[in-house]
Amino acid sequence: MIEKIKKLARIKLANNDDAHGFIHVERVANLAEEIRKHEGGDKLIIATASYMHDWCTSKGRAYHVGEEAMREIRADLTTLNFPNDSGSLEAVIDAIRNHEEYDFKKAGKKFSKECQILQDADRLDAMGAIGIGRCFFTTAKLNEPFGTPEDMSKLGEDYSVGQITSGVRHFYTKLLNLKDSMNTEYARNLAKERHDFMVEFLDRLKLEWLGKI
Repeated sequence: MIEKIKKLARIKLANNDDAHGFIHVERVANLAEEIRKHEGGDKLIIATASYMHDWCTSKGRAYHVGEEAMREIRADLTTLNFPNDSGSLEAVIDAIRNHEEYDFKKAGKKFSKECQILQDADRLDAMGAIGIGRCFFTTAKLNEPFGTPEDMSKLGEDYSVGQITSGVRHFYTKLLNLKDSMNTEYARNLAKERHDFMVEFLDRLKLEWLGKI
């Protein structure tokens, strides 16, 4: 079943950009599986949610999985004869629907283990070297500015899905908050190293910008 879903994902995500396309969801699926090995959870639900979590996100400027995507995912899983014993299909839908919860104070604790693992894996892919690349790729695609050291601070508003800022500012509104939002211990350990790498990058970016190194 996972191979069928993976094959479908290649087709469904063909029009998504590289920051939210198949190569992204495959990394998320790989991360989610590593987390699951240490934390538990249903393998099929986690893998399916990982490969399908960015269905229908290429429309407009805000990357968001809405109810249109939920209906499409449910229909696709039904067509694939996805097993629905013990509510597995709805568990996939639930994980995808809630994985974009970015209230960093709650850190997703109210959600299922499968949703928490999807959240952790998706957020880890927004961090570290890959996260830096995805950040500036998406900023350029949206025709937003690269940013300057003056953008190295938070906005007066909390982060929300689809919030548009310069590339540099995005680190301070979202990416540097991800480390403390992890749900699982294994993901927290991975997040620390990726977080530290981003901090090092930003420190060097500022020094290079000012001509110090």
